[in-house]
Amino acid sequence: MEADQHWCLTCGTAAPGSLGDRPGWRAASTVIALTLLLVLGAIGAGYAALTGDSQPKAAAQPQTQAQVTPPAVTPPAATPPAATQEQPTTPTQAAKPKTLPKVKTPSTSPTQGSPVTPTPSTPSPTTGTGTGTGTGTGTTPTDNTTTEPADTGPQAIDLNGDAGTIYDPYGRVKASGEATRALDGDATTSWYVDPKDPEQIAVGYAVDLGKLQGVRQIELQTPTAGFRVEIYATDETELPPDILDTRWSHIKDVSNVGAKDDGKQKIVLGAGTSKYRNVLLWFTQPPTDGPRLRLTELKLLG
Repeated sequence: MEADQHWCLTCGTAAPGSLGDRPGWRAASTVIALTLLLVLGAIGAGYAALTGDSQPKAAAQPQTQAQVTPPAVTPPAATPPAATQEQPTTPTQAAKPKTLPKVKTPSTSPTQGSPVTPTPSTPSPTTGTGTGTGTGTGTTPTDNTTTEPADTGPQAIDLNGDAGTIYDPYGRVKASGEATRALDGDATTSWYVDPKDPEQIAVGYAVDLGKLQGVRQIELQTPTAGFRVEIYATDETELPPDILDTRWSHIKDVSNVGAKDDGKQKIVLGAGTSKYRNVLLWFTQPPTDGPRLRLTELKLLG
């Protein structure tokens, strides 16, 4: 090889001392050596840690078991301790079983800290101070209904003295008396009417109630018995001009009025649920003894 030649061009052999002078191989050797040292150190440290942790754990295991031992529980006041209850494993507690607290008999009133068993309450019937007595289980009936006054029967309707008027839509009245006399409460006076046709009266006596009211009954007294009357009513303030007007409500017909009970007649109309302003007594047949018709007393009851 030449003086400045480091490799043989024929066999590839390096010149003596050429490799030692190369800085690359030295640095690589250093890195490899340091890596091996670190690996060996890590292995040694891991082994030491494993062997060091295994022995303390085995020694500390009894202490852990001693720490997790549950404390002695005081039995409930009403329940004696069970025979199969697990006793503490520590030698000190096993040697002194007589230190358990004494069981006290529970009193009638529960004390603080003792378990209380709820007792279901059984409702009892409650007797009220009113008119009823509560019965049943768990409920007490309460009478909240309003007591309505007892029906004492039909009551007389208060009428004004001038509430009665003659009703003559066809002009068939020959003569008539004062209409107020049928409502004056005097049995010695009476209202009368003389029809033009002795065979058919076709005249009426109307009563103004003053307001809408229910009429249940009519009571009248007459000295001229045997006539026929038809009862009509309307809720209008003014009287309809014709007996055939649809504003009149036909309620009832009665024949042979006053033939019994000394001329007294009671006409029952109903329950009085319908309200009317004017009531009409429409006479269609004259009395038995003649054409003149008289009304001594007239009452409307509601």
